[in-house]
Amino acid sequence: MSTMAGINIVERGLVRLAVLCHLLAALIVLPAIVALIGIDVTLRYAFSAPLFWAQEVCGLLLFVSIVLGLSYAWIQKVHVRMEMLYEMATPRFKSIGDILTISCGLLTFAMLGWQSWNDIPYMLTIGESSEELGVLLWPFRFLLGAISTLLCMQLILYFFAAVQSLITGRHSE
Repeated sequence: MSTMAGINIVERGLVRLAVLCHLLAALIVLPAIVALIGIDVTLRYAFSAPLFWAQEVCGLLLFVSIVLGLSYAWIQKVHVRMEMLYEMATPRFKSIGDILTISCGLLTFAMLGWQSWNDIPYMLTIGESSEELGVLLWPFRFLLGAISTLLCMQLILYFFAAVQSLITGRHSE
């Protein structure tokens, strides 16, 4: 198997994982947030019996939905960039912009992932948990570390593709 074929297999696997995470967020986590808010509001105003824990759970679920969507957002190119300038740029300038963007993203998510993985043992030791319900927080840190790792792997592949585009002078969309 050639190196490029191996890279394509890895890239396809990472894309499938990102799509699965996105679907999990879109089809399960976000509807759960909407349902929980709806139930809480109904109970609060119709029966004067709010769910004291609903805000905490919604906050945790919102964190999960955002984290699960990170790598999919990159694949779909819905991350923030100055589209007006980018579309008018030459292929060489686009490649340079991509390299800078990818480098910044890689640095950010590598540090985020590194710190997440480093925090987990301490969180387990002290049993760090949420305030209202006492939900253990290390699984959320684990999720952040795992998604950051996934995103870094994607960014490394995109980095090499952007460097190749810069060398060849042809920008790939």
